[in-house]
Amino acid sequence: MKRRVAVSSFLALIFISLILRPPIAQIGPLLQEITASLSLTPAEASFLTAIPVFCFGLGAFLSPWMMRRFGLNHSMFAVLLILAVSVAARVWFGFSGLLLGTVLVGLAIAVSNVLLPIFVRNDFGERASMVTSIYTTLLAIAASFTAAVAVLFSDSLGGWQNATLVVLLPAVLAILFWIPRLRTAEPHIQVTAHSAKSEARAVYRSPLAWAILGFFGFQSLGFYALLGWLPSMLISTGMQPAAAGAYLGLATAIGIPSGFALAPLISKLKNLSWLAAGASAVTTSGFSVLAFILATDSADNAAFLILASVLISVGQTATFPVSLSLVATRASTHAQTTVLSAFSQGWGYLISGFGTFAFGAMAAAFASWTVVAFTIAGISAAQIAIGFYAGRDSKIAA
Repeated sequence: MKRRVAVSSFLALIFISLILRPPIAQIGPLLQEITASLSLTPAEASFLTAIPVFCFGLGAFLSPWMMRRFGLNHSMFAVLLILAVSVAARVWFGFSGLLLGTVLVGLAIAVSNVLLPIFVRNDFGERASMVTSIYTTLLAIAASFTAAVAVLFSDSLGGWQNATLVVLLPAVLAILFWIPRLRTAEPHIQVTAHSAKSEARAVYRSPLAWAILGFFGFQSLGFYALLGWLPSMLISTGMQPAAAGAYLGLATAIGIPSGFALAPLISKLKNLSWLAAGASAVTTSGFSVLAFILATDSADNAAFLILASVLISVGQTATFPVSLSLVATRASTHAQTTVLSAFSQGWGYLISGFGTFAFGAMAAAFASWTVVAFTIAGISAAQIAIGFYAGRDSKIAA
């Protein structure tokens, strides 16, 4: 029976990984079609793009309460159900239905983002680093594939509504494979109220924790700005939506092999300063090339676009696992890890959501995406220094 649950749990992990990015990755490539279909204003389109990332931040703060109240198994089952129902329901009732459904999707994914590392640590023990590499790689693959084919699915399935329903399949399979866990006992770690407050104070007062928050927030902002706005940037130059979606798929996928190859190194290194700073520098180079392309109207130059996509993808697929590793290794206690995870992901995703919305507003105000691309490159440059500090071989004081 235990072996059957273990196999089912691993399969559930696979399908959870395949559903946590596609509902968001679909929006950018389909945004032009959605905007035309629902007659959205620029502000509504920007809000639709940014709201899932805002929800990632808010949901991260909700996760510890759900863990205490319902436990891991029932909490994950609940958010998977909410995710599946929300994906199915958001194609109805116009913009209001799409917005509400996207909010619920974002909150469900946010809670899952926090629960998934806990699940991996509890169930896979010494193999947690390798399993983490597997699921983070699958997150990237699912996001890039969905972005690349979203417009093709819309064209072949009769519109954006049917295209967005395709991601229901992995959600349903994740639920089915998770069900056997509902009958199993869960490990529970008691934390007194006094201890919890003490650990929270230690995190909130630590410069290292704030650096980790900044690194997580800035690398998330770069990724979700790319996911939400790269197709719009390229379409504004006259590129067809399908081609713009394909470049987004390239920019989120081509660095996956290098990111996966880095995973064993990340788990062995105690000092991550040079890796965090170096990966951020690569990302900065990619966004700088993209800004140059937009500034010189060179979007028809495939070589420049491929170079920008490769640099951004290689940089971002390294900074994401580095940020997760910092959260897992820089705390001194288990309770501190929980606080640091909620703190860095909660506020980090809120930074990312605000920035993603601001970029859309900035593009509308200046009637140009060039200033947005240069701004993202500047933020990525600041990420270099923050990552170097956050990556030091140091821990938050107990």
